[in-house]
Amino acid sequence: MEMDYFGRTPILRQAAPTDAPQLQKLLRRKSFILRHLDWHSPLSWLGKQPFFLQEVDEGEILAALACPPDAAGLIWLRLFAAAPGFSPQQAWQALWPAARDWLKENLPTAQVNSLAVSPQVEELLVRADFKEISQVVSLVWDIGSARWPDGTGSVEVREMVPDDLPQVFEIDLAAFDPLWRNTLDELQAAFSVSSYASVGLVEGRVSGYQISTASSQGGHLARLAVSPDLQGKGIGVTILDDLLERFTRAGIVEVSVNTQRDNQRSLALYQKFGFKLLEGIYPVFSYRVDPEEAAR
Repeated sequence: MEMDYFGRTPILRQAAPTDAPQLQKLLRRKSFILRHLDWHSPLSWLGKQPFFLQEVDEGEILAALACPPDAAGLIWLRLFAAAPGFSPQQAWQALWPAARDWLKENLPTAQVNSLAVSPQVEELLVRADFKEISQVVSLVWDIGSARWPDGTGSVEVREMVPDDLPQVFEIDLAAFDPLWRNTLDELQAAFSVSSYASVGLVEGRVSGYQISTASSQGGHLARLAVSPDLQGKGIGVTILDDLLERFTRAGIVEVSVNTQRDNQRSLALYQKFGFKLLEGIYPVFSYRVDPEEAAR
């Protein structure tokens, strides 16, 4: 589909590592429509496919869409951006079919997942036959309404060190459904930018962990998990208690966290400490490539 952009016709093509400077320029223009909430820069996916661009003949990138699989084969819509003045709907109508067709040819049983961060994104996904499969909710804790439940004396909490990451990865793999698992590379990236990361030890064994960040807006609990065979023993309570005390001592009096709407165990843990559920709900959508259609 040809589209006019101020008298110029965009060209559709696959992205390459050499596109990094122009892609970075696009992203600096506050042109995000969707950026997946993980630990990687969109630029880190250059060189992997599917990653498609629209550009004009001067080499200016007008729009980009990326959904390459991670090391475990999990596929998220990792980036969709359109330059100011360039219609996101028109960009989507060119970029998504290109990515979808690439997947049909190369990964014919792929499932592409996306978080709908805005009504605009949700509308694009629904029109492209994505189906809602889950919902993410946000909670917030503040010192004024905090509660401090008892943990367990058998749990020791200490700061995470790089050597803990293989054990942390095994816990993550066991504790989360495939859709929400992190690869070891992603956990290493999260640890490298964390403000505070810790592990819970039971009889010297790493049995749970958390990774958090902090900014001028407050703290954010990015990841918390407990080994499934030890859940219900107060490990999560002790780890979260330690985190909130650490934040409080640092002058951080508001902490946010996201979780799945149907994750009752996590919701119960956060509410023990006085976390309050916010009104916004973020749907998670999925598109499954049809192998029969791919073969036709």
